[in-house]
Amino acid sequence: MQQEISRIKKRDGTIVGFDQSKITAAIFKAANSVGGKDKRIAQVLSDKVIKELENLGKSMPSVEEIQDTVEKVLIEEGHASTAKAYILYRQERA
Repeated sequence: MQQEISRIKKRDGTIVGFDQSKITAAIFKAANSVGGKDKRIAQVLSDKVIKELENLGKSMPSVEEIQDTVEKVLIEEGHASTAKAYILYRQERA
């Protein structure tokens, strides 16, 4: 059964409202760093991330679960260079 995501668990354990636009922005930022210019593609990929999390029954995923799913979707959808940029960005933030 699909669960709609309304909240996420941050690294420090706090629970905050879910904002898909942050996922879209992070994907676009990574894509842009390797020459990507189409924000619509970032939105489509972001939608796939949400669908994947919902299919896993994650009603309140952690930041790490979301980031892992972003990486998985980017690679599965053939955006390896964006995935690499995203992973490097993620490591800087951790």
